[in-house]
Amino acid sequence: MVEDAWKVLKLLGIDEKYLRLKWISASEGVIFAEEIRSFTKLLKELGKNPLAEKEPAAADMEAATPRAAAAG
Repeated sequence: MVEDAWKVLKLLGIDEKYLRLKWISASEGVIFAEEIRSFTKLLKELGKNPLAEKEPAAADMEAATPRAAAAG
């Protein structure tokens, strides 16, 4: 399952390190916390989200702006 997702990421030019799957029991809170700390550190080291746009396009900004109702 994860291997297929890694293949898709590779096709998109994204490092497979951005996706991690680890099975952790609900009783393993310490292990879960360490895994989250470790993954957060890795994501910070990898840098900005490769899918994030640098600046939204003007058309996207206009579409996202609520328009005032026309007075009439």
